[in-house]
Amino acid sequence: MFRLWLDGSIPAKSRAITEGHAELIGPGAPMAQLAECDGAIAGGSQFNGAFMDQGPRLKVIARLGVGYENLDVRAATQRGIIACYAPEAPTISTAEHTIALMMAVAKHIRQYDEHTRAGTVRSYRPALRGMELHGRTLGLVGAGRIGSRVATVARALGMTVVVFDPFLSTQRASEIGVRLAPTLEACLSESDVVSLHAPATEETKNLMNSTRFGQMKQGAILINAARGSLVDESALVDALTNGHLAGAGLDVFQIEPPPKEHPLLMLETVVVTPHIASATEVGILRLWESALTQALQVLRGERPPHMLNPEMWPSPSS
Repeated sequence: MFRLWLDGSIPAKSRAITEGHAELIGPGAPMAQLAECDGAIAGGSQFNGAFMDQGPRLKVIARLGVGYENLDVRAATQRGIIACYAPEAPTISTAEHTIALMMAVAKHIRQYDEHTRAGTVRSYRPALRGMELHGRTLGLVGAGRIGSRVATVARALGMTVVVFDPFLSTQRASEIGVRLAPTLEACLSESDVVSLHAPATEETKNLMNSTRFGQMKQGAILINAARGSLVDESALVDALTNGHLAGAGLDVFQIEPPPKEHPLLMLETVVVTPHIASATEVGILRLWESALTQALQVLRGERPPHMLNPEMWPSPSS
């Protein structure tokens, strides 16, 4: 029987995948037990070379998510370890959360919730005017699995969707009913709502900065349920406080959790959640199913569908 290292609490329903196939070690097990493990399921800890060196038997590390900044793929490859991730698992839940943030900001849900609870609503013709999304333009910065799903829902709301994504083909754009923008500036300048769906890389760090916010429409909304590193948060504070942007919906921050005194948390026009876009019951089960299934596939000598280092196949142990 194989042994799998866990750094997070596995849902009870997910244990059935490993019954009769693998013994689960952790979470919270002594690090010494990693030396006895054949694979690891990577949650939020750092899976770097130092970690891997404590597990000389490791053949596979499967990431619980679509992002893998905490998994050093190069270090895994150097040690003959196959790295996998779960790009399809969070798609639906994260796309729905993106739409929820967009709705909450556009309709001033946070402000009206607070006023209603405080008993300070004095008129049913309030000074705040919500944005009707029908007929508006949604700009997507990136249109992979999640972005494409957001586009489908937005179009059902009657929105026009324009996309900046250098990797999106014209055929795929036609299939999902979006229009390709030639540049990021062109996408930003015509969008009433901008939603970020790009990965966290050195090239995308602070992608949305003071220049980019200046290119957005007066009164536009920013949504980020992707990665906190995409946004220069100081520049976003400036764009919101000077009134250029009408609001923002954020599930991610550069530092997580953000400190209580973070300037963005002080703004009524900002709706925040703590990096939980994919954390629905079904979404979490999909993440675990994908990670566990792929780990077992590798250990049985089968090629997993979502390898981060495909050059490792066939693996030395297969």
